[in-house]
Amino acid sequence: MIAHPISAAGPLVTNGFEVVLPEIVEVLVRDFPDGAEVKAERERVSDHWFVHWFKGMLYYLRLKGGGVNVSGRTATLRTREHPWLLRSCLEDSVAEVFHKYEPLRRRPFTFLAQKQDLVVTAAKDAGIDPALLDGFRVRPRYRIHPKIYELADGCARVGIFVTINMHYDIDTDLTRLQDAKVDLAGLHLVRRQSEPGQRRHLGQFERIDGDTVWLCEAHDDSHVALKDAKIEGSKENFARCLQGLLGQRARSFNAAMEQAQTGYRLGPDFDTKVEEVGKFLARNPIPLGLEMHAQVGRRITIANDGSANSIYRAPPVDYVYDRTGSNSARFAWRGLLDYGPYDRDSFPTRSPRLLVVFPKGVEGKVNSFLAGLRDGMGRTGPGFEQGFVRVFGIRKIEFVNCPVDLGGIADDQVEQAYRDAITDTLQHDHRMDAAIVVLQDRHAFLPGLRNPYLRTKALLMTVGIPAQEIRVDTLNKDRYGLSYALQNFSVALYAKLNGTPWTVNQDRQIGDELVVGMGFAELSGSRIEDRQRHVGITTVFSGDGTYVLGNVSRECAYAEYPEVVRTSMLSILRDVKQRNNWQPGDRIRVVFHAHRPLKRVDIARIVFQCTREVGSEQDVQLAFVTVTHDHPFTLLDRNALGVPVKKQGREMKGVYAPDRGTIAQIGRSSRLLAVNSGNLIKRANAPLPKPLLIRVDPASTFRDVDYLSEQVLKFTSLSWRSTLPVHTPVTIFYSERIAELLGRLRDVPQWSTTPLDVKLRYSRWFL
Repeated sequence: MIAHPISAAGPLVTNGFEVVLPEIVEVLVRDFPDGAEVKAERERVSDHWFVHWFKGMLYYLRLKGGGVNVSGRTATLRTREHPWLLRSCLEDSVAEVFHKYEPLRRRPFTFLAQKQDLVVTAAKDAGIDPALLDGFRVRPRYRIHPKIYELADGCARVGIFVTINMHYDIDTDLTRLQDAKVDLAGLHLVRRQSEPGQRRHLGQFERIDGDTVWLCEAHDDSHVALKDAKIEGSKENFARCLQGLLGQRARSFNAAMEQAQTGYRLGPDFDTKVEEVGKFLARNPIPLGLEMHAQVGRRITIANDGSANSIYRAPPVDYVYDRTGSNSARFAWRGLLDYGPYDRDSFPTRSPRLLVVFPKGVEGKVNSFLAGLRDGMGRTGPGFEQGFVRVFGIRKIEFVNCPVDLGGIADDQVEQAYRDAITDTLQHDHRMDAAIVVLQDRHAFLPGLRNPYLRTKALLMTVGIPAQEIRVDTLNKDRYGLSYALQNFSVALYAKLNGTPWTVNQDRQIGDELVVGMGFAELSGSRIEDRQRHVGITTVFSGDGTYVLGNVSRECAYAEYPEVVRTSMLSILRDVKQRNNWQPGDRIRVVFHAHRPLKRVDIARIVFQCTREVGSEQDVQLAFVTVTHDHPFTLLDRNALGVPVKKQGREMKGVYAPDRGTIAQIGRSSRLLAVNSGNLIKRANAPLPKPLLIRVDPASTFRDVDYLSEQVLKFTSLSWRSTLPVHTPVTIFYSERIAELLGRLRDVPQWSTTPLDVKLRYSRWFL
């Protein structure tokens, strides 16, 4: 185990409540190896018995007397040792407390706030007649999550955690939206009323023909009665429809809607709403079974006491700019100015040649931007005074201009004009290290294959050239704003040239440490297609955050995925073993980060087997860590008063947000990690940030959860997309970014992932 410097941290309040449960429970138990048969048995006895399947055993808890007979042996369970049974029972029983609310979902119990339509409030605040938005509704959505938590080892308990999100509903007639010139093409439609067991999702909108709506992609019928269909409620669909209905007024409405939601999202307001739910839950005991009840108690608070240290603050992450670790800084850009990039002495591309693709009509602005990028902006641009050449220690930059004539060209032909111009330039001079692609704002967001950046990125990557996009809107910023945009642009550009801007400090007690990010992409993006294709995505880093390589597996069906992961992982590990010159007897640590492994696929077992096979001559430590925002836990620090939005201002941001680096135990092998705080939050009305949930797989041979949590924190500081930390470690952030781009690139004609594993294997092309 590694000793960690513990910083004192005050108590934190969660969004959960303690639940007092019976100490012992009488149940019937029988062997039941086939979990697929549980549903039928549950339906058979559901009026009188609660049924729970766990590790091949079926447990029966009597709800009331009488009913059908069940077989099994009698067993007495201590709740402290088997909290999972009553936790599951509580998930069903809690619905009785909210019997006046129509459930959106039973597990976890989900309901909408009554008489709280925020659209009307936002419309009035924005000076818009609410009648224009008839049928559009946004209401707070509450979810009640019974969960097991363990603030100290050996003290597992059951709590109820409350989350609040927003529920979007679009009940407006499709004909009205079409008449208002709303672009409905491709929007997903759902049934207005669904029967039990009936699929709610219908397909995607194609056209309206009389009283019928036709679907371009459907589960069953290709058309449905107009009166039976509506647009699926989502924040994205809301924005698209309201843009068509309100035009220029949509911006003021959106701002008012953001403000209306703050009463549920800001720290103090969220705290108050959670407290109200807790008081409601505590009014009466919750029935669990025959003569058994649960009682909701006080708020769950995490604090250090004499028996356990459940919370601490990790040391701040320092950015490192040399191999010895002596050149370090608290802020990324300051370190670059003081020391230059981490690989300044070994960076191979000392005189990069950059292809610059831009519309002819903005050539003057582009040339001015390139001069500022190369030479800096001086005192009038304090964020980027020195320029790329001096900051990153290269000899010179050569820009190869590739103007695109867009005169008289329709939007759907813009991407072809870009590709033609690039092809013509590369036919005469193909020796490019990277490309800068400048887009007009209206072209940057064109959908699908009409998007010029998507098409040019695919073309350039095919010949091994990573591309960096910038919009004309950014070029039009004042010199002060543009100078700070250039910080992020230059860091990403340097990384795409295979440079390493900075790393972080590393545990030196191990011979070699690798951190492997694992993700996957579902390529079709279709909600109809059954034969989905998957791609495995792997990024490999040294323990100090140095990017080693990336890998994209071949496309495969779901059933083939485990074998594809195995083949890909063996190839990667053998490559790293050779590159890092592992010797017999070396101590090696390999940490795997995953966001959400595929269901029913034991990825941890597969990668552990691969690592042991490749490292059979080494002393290998293994850890498989899931890192996710998808969980019901929230941390609040009531002593955090926030940070002023502006100097000397009274408006505060990040109120109740725990300091970045706060780590709290929520389970024996799990931690909550705060990665965002008042200093990083940008707006006063930004919601209370959610911590990362970190879980260490029990099969891991290296199980220092605190060390692994601190490592996750360090890897949130390693994004070379900007100079600020991100909310997710780059092991997963990069995988998600790759997955997003692969999903978009797949539809490009003649696109192939081959260059990603050949010419761009060591490039951060996805930034």
